[in-house]
Amino acid sequence: MSASLQRRLWLASAVPLLAIVVVGLLLLQWAFRDTVERAFDARLGRTLDALVGGLEAMPDGRVVVRRPTGQAAFDSVGSGWHWQVVDEAGVRLRSRSLWDRELPMTQPRTDGRTSHVDLMLGDEAPLRAVVRRIELPGRSSPITVLLTGPRAEIDAEVGDFVRLSWLAAIGLALLALATIGLQLRLGLAPLRRFSEQVAELAAGRREALDRLPVSELDAVVAELNPVIEQNRRLAESGRKRAGDLAHALKTPLALLRTLVPAGDTAQSEALARIDGIVDRHLARASADARRRKAHCDAGAELDRLVALLERLHPSKTIHAPPATDVFEVACEASDLQEMLGNLLDNALRAARREVRVTRRMEAGAVRLILDDDGAGLDDAALARLGERGLRFDESTPGTGLGVSISRDIAESYGGELDFHRSALGGLQANLRLPVWRGG
Repeated sequence: MSASLQRRLWLASAVPLLAIVVVGLLLLQWAFRDTVERAFDARLGRTLDALVGGLEAMPDGRVVVRRPTGQAAFDSVGSGWHWQVVDEAGVRLRSRSLWDRELPMTQPRTDGRTSHVDLMLGDEAPLRAVVRRIELPGRSSPITVLLTGPRAEIDAEVGDFVRLSWLAAIGLALLALATIGLQLRLGLAPLRRFSEQVAELAAGRREALDRLPVSELDAVVAELNPVIEQNRRLAESGRKRAGDLAHALKTPLALLRTLVPAGDTAQSEALARIDGIVDRHLARASADARRRKAHCDAGAELDRLVALLERLHPSKTIHAPPATDVFEVACEASDLQEMLGNLLDNALRAARREVRVTRRMEAGAVRLILDDDGAGLDDAALARLGERGLRFDESTPGTGLGVSISRDIAESYGGELDFHRSALGGLQANLRLPVWRGG
């Protein structure tokens, strides 16, 4: 089953849009995380500068803190805010928040610039650290200063932003998808109108297509209308010629009937068969003009035929529950009677005891199914069923034209007739006709 054009266009717009939103959102989150991390690193750097500014080397080489940083967090154990000073002999100074612990040392840069790393201290939350190698006046060897802050502050800020950005992105994506859907619906409205007109044209409820307010479709309509008109004239001409030919044959046939010797039943039957075919084509030629508006209740017509054929075949049973719903089909009542009459009569002739009739409504169509419990046909015979003049049972009277005529009538209304093996053991005739749409 092919997807609708609107669905295809919607998917073609929605998939790239969603991909762009997701990729853009991920890039935005990465940029935000990088910005927050840089800001936190800058904060650590400023605090480190304040700490280094308060360090002083004593004459004996010891390092002391003359001016504390002034932040109470460095005095609170478990706050994540720590600092320590290390020289070649090991840790010399550390903040109260470390108590008796030491921060894992990292190798500082040799050029005196600050480096930033992530650290873990026991079971505490992850830490963000800044490390710098310092040359203090009065000391012959450099010291390393390490200062940390809780990385949870970065993660919390980034987490809030991620949640808000996803909510905003989802809302924006839904709004964009709804907008795309509305645009497609409005943009494809002329195409839907064009499709409706074509359907009305096929159903015989209009003779031509109306102009459309879209230049591309209007050009198509302008090209199609002359073709439709030409086809209509050709069909009308064909119907007239068929009618003229049938009328022209009526007189010679009447003359031939007068020349048939009395008692020559073979010639009489042959002429009667030809006369019947001519009459049929005359009727069809005149009916074609009104076929576009033809309709009837298939259920009611079937009930009438069943009542008639039950009297003609009293030894057979027809299981056909009376119709309780209206099965209005786009078909002349006389044509439907001829199709069903041929099929029911064939089924009753072939049946041993019963014929079962099923009627059901489908999407845009009415299906009439006739099953018999006769001998049925093999696959080869089923494939040839419906060929003009072909008869499989020469013991019964007939012309071999009933099935082919019924199929021609069904197809002329846009329906179909096919045959299968029946669950009853015989043959199943399956007649499908379009539903009458009115108009």
